[in-house]
Amino acid sequence: MALAAPRLITTGNEELDGRLGGGIPHPSLILFEGPSGSAKTTFAAQVLYGALGSGLRAELFTTESTPAQLVRQARSVTIDLVRHYVSGRLRVYSTYQPGRPWGPEEAGEALRRLTGYLASGPWGDIVVVDSVTQLLQYSGPEAVATLIHAARLAVSRGHSVLLTIHEGVVGEAVAAPLRAASDVYYRFGLASVGGKPVKVLRIVKARGVPDAVEASIAFDVDPAFGIKIVPIVVAQS
Repeated sequence: MALAAPRLITTGNEELDGRLGGGIPHPSLILFEGPSGSAKTTFAAQVLYGALGSGLRAELFTTESTPAQLVRQARSVTIDLVRHYVSGRLRVYSTYQPGRPWGPEEAGEALRRLTGYLASGPWGDIVVVDSVTQLLQYSGPEAVATLIHAARLAVSRGHSVLLTIHEGVVGEAVAAPLRAASDVYYRFGLASVGGKPVKVLRIVKARGVPDAVEASIAFDVDPAFGIKIVPIVVAQS
């Protein structure tokens, strides 16, 4: 049976939706890749905010903070996930425990649990993993192939899976298959324009977006306004 065409879900930011061609395709496998400080987590929270506002249920798996810290961080840039968290429509899980050892055994077990959960059919309509770097940094091609298979199973059942990954931390044998398997691939970076630092989003791939999208979007994260588009043209590298 053929899969239904994906629909677009809003990010909850009208200007951003316009630059993205209308929103984020759902269901789809989405990959955000970029260096630390390039706002991958904030952008993922914005996608969650839009999905929850559209009536979807969401799950967030974080490897870099506690659930309370992550919700507070999003709220500090006007992405308020609190009411959805309190109502139970957003579930947040964390592998992050300050002072706890983290190595190949812990990462492998966490990755096995995640892939098993995705393959069996997650509760949330959209599942965000921020980030998979900690889960894959000790893994090889076989582990990433298992993760991709599980994520694609979830997508085939009508769920979206959004993964964030740090640029250059895991090897190409792990990162390249994730890029190839994704329906939507956003590459984040940092730039300076007129001495002002900005974040840059390059839309490498966006299957299921019917309208033309901009190849590059410059933006900043403002505590008072959240994600704010910077009206400049970023040269392609």
